Amino acid sequence: MKIFDLHCHVDLMPDMLQFAKDISDSDMMILSMTTTPKAYEKELIFFKNNKAIIPALGLHPQLVKERFNELKLVEKYLPKSKYIGEVGLDFNSQFYATKEQQIIVFDTIIGRCTEYKGKIISIHSVKSAKHVLDILEKYNCCNSCKCILHWYSGDVKQFERAVKMGCFFSVNLKMLESANGKKIVKKISSDRILVESDAPFINDVKTVMSLKDKLSETIKELLVQRPDLCLEQLYENSIQIINE
Repeated sequence: MKIFDLHCHVDLMPDMLQFAKDISDSDMMILSMTTTPKAYEKELIFFKNNKAIIPALGLHPQLVKERFNELKLVEKYLPKSKYIGEVGLDFNSQFYATKEQQIIVFDTIIGRCTEYKGKIISIHSVKSAKHVLDILEKYNCCNSCKCILHWYSGDVKQFERAVKMGCFFSVNLKMLESANGKKIVKKISSDRILVESDAPFINDVKTVMSLKDKLSETIKELLVQRPDLCLEQLYENSIQIINE
């Protein structure tokens, strides 16, 4: 059965081209997040004939200070880009000073996604879940697009709100190891759980083999914490995203 990684940063791997070649020869499929639209431009070229890697158009909230002017480039590619990510908000102390710029960027992207419809959006929401959901709700985005909260770390109240809106949740090993993450994972509807690595940010992943090992470990732990789940369900959830 194919293994899916719904949030991975392929362009940040030590040897991206070798990694991409090895992925194409494996039984894995990756939704590749970009942190800037310029990185997305490169991935479109590099992975044009690689059926195992799907590039997503992103502008990471942590980079908004330096890359705010690249929002126009995001808007250029967005009409034809089905997969969007990594986008969102990050109100951690290190990035709080750019809060207003982040909101402008995310609001603009979600507005455009809703206008074009049918987008798959992977969303960063560190210490900003309420604001992220406010913007999704403002545009009724979950009714026209599939919204995935990547590595959700907010409180239960906002989680329950996201559930009612119809959000998906991509889960990684760090989330399964934290007390809050375990609490959230137990509450996610079985048809809304996806598996991610967020490699190489949170895992020592440099090769396809190490990525596969990490994803297998994540799936194993997820099934321990959620005995009502099965591999077939996780597979079907991923197929729903990839083949949408």
